[in-house]
Amino acid sequence: MTTTEIQKANRVSRGTRNPAILRRLTFYSLLAVIQFSFGCQALYFLTPDETKDVKAEYGKIGKATVGVVVWADHATLDVDPKARRRVCDAVIYEMKRNLPDARFISGKKIADFQENSGLDWQGMSHHDVARELNCDLVLRIDLLEYTTRAADTRELRKGRVHGSVSLYDGSDAARPDSLYTTDISATFPPSGEASITDMDEYDLLRAAIEQFGQAVAKKFYDHKESLRGRDAR
Repeated sequence: MTTTEIQKANRVSRGTRNPAILRRLTFYSLLAVIQFSFGCQALYFLTPDETKDVKAEYGKIGKATVGVVVWADHATLDVDPKARRRVCDAVIYEMKRNLPDARFISGKKIADFQENSGLDWQGMSHHDVARELNCDLVLRIDLLEYTTRAADTRELRKGRVHGSVSLYDGSDAARPDSLYTTDISATFPPSGEASITDMDEYDLLRAAIEQFGQAVAKKFYDHKESLRGRDAR
């Protein structure tokens, strides 16, 4: 609504006592003042956000027990020996919040299985992994990138986590193929935003891991996404 339209509407409103109309006119008048004083950026944050419904890409986890198993290469583990555990915990946290009927093997139990069992878990079938963890489904995440350097400009500091995500039926030894698979990337600060100089590398990675965990979990439950590009629960 332009300033001229608001002025006309205000002249009309002098003769009405309809509270709803008065509130609407007051709101638009306020927006006009804010736009004049602070520009369009302020209006972006004050105008109501619109969202769209997004269906789960795989919505059949139900009441199953899930083990989240993260693989990382030696180079990644040399940089951060706890990379697998950090990603595992972030994914479990988000999935537990949004899939209340499902059960999840604890990150501690999975880390013990990977590091202290003496088993060659990387060479085991998904059915055997599920049997060792006592779970129905195995969510396998292969970390392909785990860094604090931007992909296109290496001198910029950005937390980046990229992984291949696959869900396997651990109860069916005759089914080696996945029930669902996808690739997920998370970057902090997000693409299009400047690098943050006042955060250390651990904080950059932690923020990227949190976003990666959220992105993984959202593949498995219905949710809303903002039409502005920012996610909504």
